[in-house]
Amino acid sequence: MKRFQSIACWTVPSLLCLALYWPGLRAWFQQDDFAWLSLGSSVTDLPSLMRALFVPMAQGTIRPLSERAFFLVFHAIFGLWATPFRAAVFLTQLANLVLLGLLVRRVTGSRLAAFLAPALWAVNGGLAMAMSWTSAYNQVLCGTFLLLALYCFVRYTEAGVRRFLIAQWVVFLLGFGALEINAVYPALAAAYALCCARPYLRKVWPMFLVSAAYAALHFWVAPVQAAGAAYVWRLDSSLLGTLWTYWQWALGPGRLGLVIHAPPRWVGLAGTLLLTLPLAGFVAWKVGKRQWQFLLPLVWFVVVLLPVLPLRDHVEAYYLTLPTAGLAWLAGWALALAFRARWFMKGLAVALAAVYVVAGVAAGRAEMHAVVARSHAVRTLVWGAARVRELHPGKTIVLAGIDSDLFWTGVFPRPFGLVGVRDVYLAPEAVARIQPHPEREPVSDFVIPLSILMDLLTNQRAVVYTPDAGRLRAVTLSYYVEARRHWDPGDPRRVDVGQAAFARQLGPSWYEVYQGSRWMPLRATVRLGGPRAASEKLCIEGFCPAAQVAGRPLRVLVGVDGIPVQVQRLSIGDVRFRWALRIPPELIGKQSVEVSVEVERTFTAPPDRRELGLSFGTFEIRE
Repeated sequence: MKRFQSIACWTVPSLLCLALYWPGLRAWFQQDDFAWLSLGSSVTDLPSLMRALFVPMAQGTIRPLSERAFFLVFHAIFGLWATPFRAAVFLTQLANLVLLGLLVRRVTGSRLAAFLAPALWAVNGGLAMAMSWTSAYNQVLCGTFLLLALYCFVRYTEAGVRRFLIAQWVVFLLGFGALEINAVYPALAAAYALCCARPYLRKVWPMFLVSAAYAALHFWVAPVQAAGAAYVWRLDSSLLGTLWTYWQWALGPGRLGLVIHAPPRWVGLAGTLLLTLPLAGFVAWKVGKRQWQFLLPLVWFVVVLLPVLPLRDHVEAYYLTLPTAGLAWLAGWALALAFRARWFMKGLAVALAAVYVVAGVAAGRAEMHAVVARSHAVRTLVWGAARVRELHPGKTIVLAGIDSDLFWTGVFPRPFGLVGVRDVYLAPEAVARIQPHPEREPVSDFVIPLSILMDLLTNQRAVVYTPDAGRLRAVTLSYYVEARRHWDPGDPRRVDVGQAAFARQLGPSWYEVYQGSRWMPLRATVRLGGPRAASEKLCIEGFCPAAQVAGRPLRVLVGVDGIPVQVQRLSIGDVRFRWALRIPPELIGKQSVEVSVEVERTFTAPPDRRELGLSFGTFEIRE
């Protein structure tokens, strides 16, 4: 019987997690996943591998284990088969549940608490995003390092065996490869030492120095300002408000809006207070008896959440993946002690646990199903584009009927190159249909101008498809008939010279498309729709190779309709450049203008004998 109970103690929480979140195993890729999946295309040798692993990306993050190596290895082995990625996430989280149980057993001495804590973590809705979105693996893997390191430290304080101290250090250092939050681990270890093993506190101080050095290095190579407005730290009174928001979400009732349409605000607040007050009373009672170890779960919740609290403008549910382990630890401990009390305390504890479980499961599954459904819509889009390319080789693919949600999760990340398709655009009406995000690229960068589209459709060099019931449906003819009513034959104000669809806007000197861009010789021209206001700029994006600036800077003359606009100087090679140039005021109101670019010299790259100047992407006139 005892053996059965022991097996159940370690397996039931994992089975609960699988039962609740198994649809997450069938989730496909979306959003940031595609940036990590594309890393492999840039790796050709050891230096490029090091850049792929350690150069700051995605809001200045450096996570070589949980994002870079994970996606590089799995993509190299499994391609775009998402199930192995998802299985790795699930297996890691199941290991986390076991680690939490082991840790709670050591700290509390209660087998029941060691069972309830991971079980309550498994049913918490804060796990939903991590169990359905592969890019959130950094949260899960960081949890493994934090739990394992603290478990090793606890074992060291109990037995005094040096190998546990060494193991703690190894795990702690590896944790920096998973997530920046790993830097808070010394605070967790110090809290345990203060509450349960004060003589060992001196073993923790060196870790604070390591975390401080890591933080300084990280902020130096990846400044917060470079991460974008949403990631700017707000060190003010909003910290308490953000903490309260996360606390409501962690308990569950605060997220009933995912399940019930527009519930009254008092419902979530009442549910949150219903669970908060007994937990607060329980901790206060124990602390009043100088049983400081009961503060540890709350310390875990706050300390692990602390690095993201200043992100007032980026409050996300997946940040609860790790803090909810502390909440589950506290709730499981309180329940285990309540079961030793009188019958009415047991009944109250069960009732409160039921509120927590029902709210967490309902909100978590609702969020998970939404994320999984969105990933399936993205899969339809990406694999559908690959199939359209097979059916219509050489034709430009235009997607109509794309809403905001699908655009930002499945088009904006530019996933189509992963299936060998590059010339995919949105239909012109997408600009008005999709909600913009000012901190990101404008939607217009993904839209094909109507004049270009109509020319392609007239010459049968483009096809139009729309998502419909889990597939892409051809609507080329009907779209063409309707679009003719709004046809503006004028020149487009944005031209992507690296796409064959815009070839009619280019002068005769441009070379052929190469990997999404075009090389120019000594001089090249592009025709654009004219400027409409004095505030508009001529925006140009391109690439300067190292060979072109070897020895001395390169002068580049840009002109519009024969009027010199500005002389640019390039001195750094193998980098992309972006110019925003003033347009001569006398050109405002013209229907179209010709932009010219001229370099002072060219170079050759044997065995290619062409005279090469610069490589360009887009030319655009905009605010």
